[in-house]
Amino acid sequence: MKVPNNPFFGTHYIGRKEKKAVDKVIKSKSLFRYQGPNLQYMTDQFEEAMKEYLNVKYVLACSNGGTALKLSCIALGIGIGDEVLVPSFTFIASASNILAVGAVPKFVDIDETMNIDPKSIEQNISERTKAIIVVHMQGSPANMKEIMKIAKKHNLKVIEDTAQALGAELNGKKVGTFGDCGAFSLQAGKTITCGEGGFFVTNNKDLYMRAKMYHDNGGYRVGCSYPTWENTKTFFGENFKITEIQSAIALEQLKKIDKIISFQERKYQYLINRIDTNFYKIRPFVKGANSFKMSLGIVFSTKEECDNFIKYMNNHGIGFNIYCSNLIDKYDTFKFQNSWDKNNFPYSLTKYIPNKCEKAESLFKRVAWFNLSAELKRKHLKYIVSKLEEYKNVRCW
Repeated sequence: MKVPNNPFFGTHYIGRKEKKAVDKVIKSKSLFRYQGPNLQYMTDQFEEAMKEYLNVKYVLACSNGGTALKLSCIALGIGIGDEVLVPSFTFIASASNILAVGAVPKFVDIDETMNIDPKSIEQNISERTKAIIVVHMQGSPANMKEIMKIAKKHNLKVIEDTAQALGAELNGKKVGTFGDCGAFSLQAGKTITCGEGGFFVTNNKDLYMRAKMYHDNGGYRVGCSYPTWENTKTFFGENFKITEIQSAIALEQLKKIDKIISFQERKYQYLINRIDTNFYKIRPFVKGANSFKMSLGIVFSTKEECDNFIKYMNNHGIGFNIYCSNLIDKYDTFKFQNSWDKNNFPYSLTKYIPNKCEKAESLFKRVAWFNLSAELKRKHLKYIVSKLEEYKNVRCW
């Protein structure tokens, strides 16, 4: 049996209501969020609905999750000479947007939850450290209680990269709302999607206004009026705006989020309740966490054991795999301090210090991941359980 393992969650639920919302925008001929002959204000509606869902004061829709991270850095005044702590086990956007504002990442280790290790944070704070980017990896909340304590103690800013964890909670509070800023993604493989897109969240009005101006070419705009750059408040910026079509899709997707999260949870629990968790060590979660179940992660004692398991499952049509080819601090831009700029910005302006993340280097090779595709049916889940039991019996023999 070939078992579905694509990582597209919200995509699976795109249907008649999203199409109707898009048709409405197209008929209005008003695709730009601030102007048009018959503006539908889809982006405004999406931001208001997301504020209510996350229980935050400010939401700013933008072009993607990466720009939401850059806006977080801009809003917090992170720049040249600054150092930002970030886990080495994440997607490159978590670190590349630090470089984009002229600062440098300092990679720190992870713990068994596959999230940033609070102990490693404290061990790596220097006089240059200005902020921490916390990545809620594969839908699982990081230890925000400890991280916020450390940030307060050392007067550090906290950005939550919540690209993979929209809807996840920690002790009843949505992740992405603990720190100074939260960055979310609406890309195709996320909880809800409009293909691309993202949003920035905060409870601080000043941070919101800085992010809003930067994402709108640095201009100051009231409502849908044309922005001004001559009122002493403005600075240069970039165009990170989202379209009305994207917002229309995202708004309809948000209405389905509880259904999406519940469906993923049921699939995860079906597997967990039917496999031998004494033999299979399941990726642990932080106490009080209610994660978004994107995947099943199984931790093995050695890389060889993990590789053998992956090969066995793949031979039976079940797409377990390691998460990535390497940790991001091994990528060329960090390894060789490469830049698109002939002057090697920002490495030429501030010091990048490579850091060894021993636990991450071991763990990422020893964890087998399986995407809990939205297309999984009961027959697929039963088949996975049978093959997990079969593999256990072979290994125990």
